Amino acid sequence: MAQVYFIYLIGCIISLLLYKQNRIAAKVGFSISAIASAYGVLYFLINIGESSSFTMFESLLYSPKLTLNPLGNFFSFVVSLIAFASSVYAIQYTQEYEKKGSLAVMAAMFNGFILSMLLLIASSDVFWFIIYWECMTLISAYLICFNDSKESLKAIMIYLGIAHIGAMCISAAFLLLASQSGSLEFSSFEHVTLTPLKASVIFILAFIGFGSKAGMFPMHVWLPKAHPAAPTNVSALMSGVMIKVALFGIIKFCLWLPVMKWWGLLIIVVGALSALLGVLYALVQHDYKALLAYHSVENIGIILLGLGTGVYGIAAHMPTLAAIGFLAGMYHILNHATFKGLLFLGAGSVLYTTHTKQMDVLGGLARKMPLTAFAFLIGSLSITAIPPLNGFISEWVTYQGMIQGALSEYMSSRVIFVIAVIALALTGALAIMCFVKVYSVIFGGTPRDEKIFNKAKEVPFTMVLGMFILVAGCIAFGLGANVVVENIMLVISSFSEPYVATNSTVITSPIGSMVSPLLILIVLAISLLIPILIVKLLNANRTKPRQTDPWACGFKYNSRMQMTASPFTGDLRRLLNWLYKSETKVVDKGYFKPVVYETHAKDVWWDLLYAPIINLTTKSAKLISKMQNGNVNSYSLYILIALCLFVGISYII
Repeated sequence: MAQVYFIYLIGCIISLLLYKQNRIAAKVGFSISAIASAYGVLYFLINIGESSSFTMFESLLYSPKLTLNPLGNFFSFVVSLIAFASSVYAIQYTQEYEKKGSLAVMAAMFNGFILSMLLLIASSDVFWFIIYWECMTLISAYLICFNDSKESLKAIMIYLGIAHIGAMCISAAFLLLASQSGSLEFSSFEHVTLTPLKASVIFILAFIGFGSKAGMFPMHVWLPKAHPAAPTNVSALMSGVMIKVALFGIIKFCLWLPVMKWWGLLIIVVGALSALLGVLYALVQHDYKALLAYHSVENIGIILLGLGTGVYGIAAHMPTLAAIGFLAGMYHILNHATFKGLLFLGAGSVLYTTHTKQMDVLGGLARKMPLTAFAFLIGSLSITAIPPLNGFISEWVTYQGMIQGALSEYMSSRVIFVIAVIALALTGALAIMCFVKVYSVIFGGTPRDEKIFNKAKEVPFTMVLGMFILVAGCIAFGLGANVVVENIMLVISSFSEPYVATNSTVITSPIGSMVSPLLILIVLAISLLIPILIVKLLNANRTKPRQTDPWACGFKYNSRMQMTASPFTGDLRRLLNWLYKSETKVVDKGYFKPVVYETHAKDVWWDLLYAPIINLTTKSAKLISKMQNGNVNSYSLYILIALCLFVGISYII
């Protein structure tokens, strides 16, 4: 445990010591983080059912004590896995940033970013949890800065603004809980007695605070800004694991507090909205990294559906429902981290070789980047829950949990669970539509821009290796679902009653359904072999097929005849224009030149929720600025009033 953290710390220090040797610093720094992450994957997996603790720097006035239980080991494993792939990927990828900033600083902060997340998971008191939380936020913001542009600076400000509002809510929740327990130690929270009102206030504060970092609706607006702006290895970590660390916080609070049924239902409602709105906004994106960011909102929603089912099961004293709900949520946490990390690395490879994030100018890249195309295809199949890959299994378990929840004796619960099942079904169908669009426009068809296509080539070895580490994860976590379920149930049994969810290689649900990933694989393999056998038996024509342009109804084929991202979702945009508020731009360049037609959707929630708050804050700041008059006596009065206010609040609490 301690060795993993210290290797990352060594990576930070060595990277900074090599400050003047930019390229060497990057290779050494990211290699050290890869070694630490690989060791972390093995350590946390082997010890997933164990508990351990140790104290760092005992000479400090307030020494941090680190404690890992099975839940912490699970989240630490997820962080280490994605960090391993991202670190390997970054060894050669980050050379592109040599002229934009110091690679030594980037490598040091990358090690620090991973370390802050792991320390946050292992923290055992409020003080150090908040310290690590802020370190995680600030380091990730600085890493976004390496793409120095107006868009990245705006993204950082939005990200930091929402993150610090969330941190304020989290701190308030912790302090309220600590005031009732009489201690800042997490161990004192487990037996605290709270009235329903106080417990609900603490839960709402924690849910808003952690939810803002997780990117759940309506606090999702920073994701499509920050993730595309960040370097790809950072995007993979932010989307793959940083937002999952926030979910770790929600789970912890639900285990400390005396949960109520409406909490679980609230989480399910927010999850359904996040899933459905996330995929709807993803569908109309032209920037493929922004599209993936919106899919993070979608998948956070799916995870919340599982976790909400688990919370409802605890509150309703239905241990089997609680177990299957937490299994669904935690399984999808692992799966989303894996396939979303893979998709961001694949998107980064496309950006690395084409230098554009606009999918409409791409096309035919599968011929130039076959390995990247294959890795992106596996990620696309996983995120759309195509069996037997990992995304299918966790979504299947989520369905089973919510269907069981719909059998509840209360009408309100039944209605919410049924609506959530429908929302998840719609989300799945729309996700398939979205990734058919993304993959076909980027990797299929013919090139839309010959200059970009001619310069495109497969990315360097370590970038391919980083992607294929996660390709292996998508396949293994699907085919080996029984092993994954057994390990997750080992974690769940540490805070809930155990439930036997596996029978040999078969995954079972409380309502009697069963699924076998290996059997699905065998059926699919046989289905693919049958046409080949028929061709062999019938001695079909084996002459080499000729390659030619597609048939264009007698006209000469042109790449502009292909479907692009805009018309692919045209009917959907017209149907839901109240949600998209699409802006259409038509540029006529003359009779002999093609008309340029562009349409871009807006996130309506920004104008509805955030723009008014920003305007109000700006106006308030102008009024308050008059208080800064340079008079020392006035400043002393302000301090005295603030102290009296804090004393009054502490007395009331």
